[in-house]
Amino acid sequence: MQDNVWFTYKARIQAAQRLSRNDFHSQALLVWYAFFSAALAVVTVRYPKLLGSDTDLTAAVLAVGLLVMSMFVTSQDFRGRSIAMRSNYLALHALHNALNPATPTPADIAKYAELLAAVENHTEMDDKRFRVFHGGQLTRPSTYSEALEVYAYLALRAAIFTLLYVAPFGMLLAALR
Repeated sequence: MQDNVWFTYKARIQAAQRLSRNDFHSQALLVWYAFFSAALAVVTVRYPKLLGSDTDLTAAVLAVGLLVMSMFVTSQDFRGRSIAMRSNYLALHALHNALNPATPTPADIAKYAELLAAVENHTEMDDKRFRVFHGGQLTRPSTYSEALEVYAYLALRAAIFTLLYVAPFGMLLAALR
């Protein structure tokens, strides 16, 4: 049981960090796209055909899309979920420290079940990510295929965020041609 509590604790640390990063990027991207949308609105006052004959339609679609995305991001509550996950992993850490490795009590088992149910579960990737980057002397080390999966996930995530951050420049360059 002590291993289960410890691995859950470590995976939930990864989950809290993932949710916190999602919060940062979602807020930064919303601000970035809002800036781009506002800049487009200001520039099109002077140059109403900047993006062609449908510049006004393009700007309106961008503004509505931004509104919808902000509502979606807000509904995800990444910050609140990250805070809840942090509180949960701190409680798991306290339980882990209080456990008798030889004989967990029924109260310990019940407390662990209560903590598992208290917040959303971490993802399988959170667990794999912890085991890949903190392998060492784990009782459940990562496999080579899990390491490849984690690195592919991180590369894809970085590529998607990079694309999202540079997309306004690409749209602007495409429109100006």
